[in-house]
Amino acid sequence: MSDKKIAVIIPTYNERDNIIPLVEKILSLPLRISVIIVDDNSPDGTGFLTERHFKNNPRVKVLIREKDRGRGSAGIFGYRAALDAGFEIIGEMDGDFSHSPDFIPLLVQELEYADVVSGSRFLQGSRILREGFIRKMITMCARIYLWLCLGIRLTDPTSGFRFFRSYALSSISGNLKSPDAFIVTEVFYLISKKGFRIREYPIIFYERKTGKSKLRIVTLILYLYRVLLLRTGLFRG
Repeated sequence: MSDKKIAVIIPTYNERDNIIPLVEKILSLPLRISVIIVDDNSPDGTGFLTERHFKNNPRVKVLIREKDRGRGSAGIFGYRAALDAGFEIIGEMDGDFSHSPDFIPLLVQELEYADVVSGSRFLQGSRILREGFIRKMITMCARIYLWLCLGIRLTDPTSGFRFFRSYALSSISGNLKSPDAFIVTEVFYLISKKGFRIREYPIIFYERKTGKSKLRIVTLILYLYRVLLLRTGLFRG
């Protein structure tokens, strides 16, 4: 898989302290890899800072959006940009170093045996470093809930660290509707319904290096409700 054209999509919002070292680490990997930053016009200047820093590097593309902002719409925007550019493997990860670039070659290699490979925090051999007890419990409950409601039989169905063969992502990109973080679950659900092979790989999940977590109680409640809408076919975004 090391000979394939790979794009990594990183949706960002206020990640100026993390994004440049993260991108530099990704570019140092022994892969034909490019980075697509989709920034929602971050007040801290993440997008403009990154654009300026990598302005002479053709392997880095920075897309700054001023409308329709949100984690989901940023992901969809990035997917379509990568597909239009002809990348053969398309991945996504967070911009806060909770997902280590060191695992990218391993996840990509696993695509030899699957259509989608996802980094798991709960597979045997994985570790979660410094994550709080409450957040761990929320994640574990979500795993059970998604198994029962959507039939997503993964150890970590809320993982946003994953890589797709382009044909798998292309088959669902036109059907994605979620404007926010629910995009993670929506993608897994649609991929599963299409019958594509999903493989998990154990990762080390790190606490973000700088900045604040964006997890909110209201977001969690809305998430549970949207799962039901997705299951019944009533989800509209």
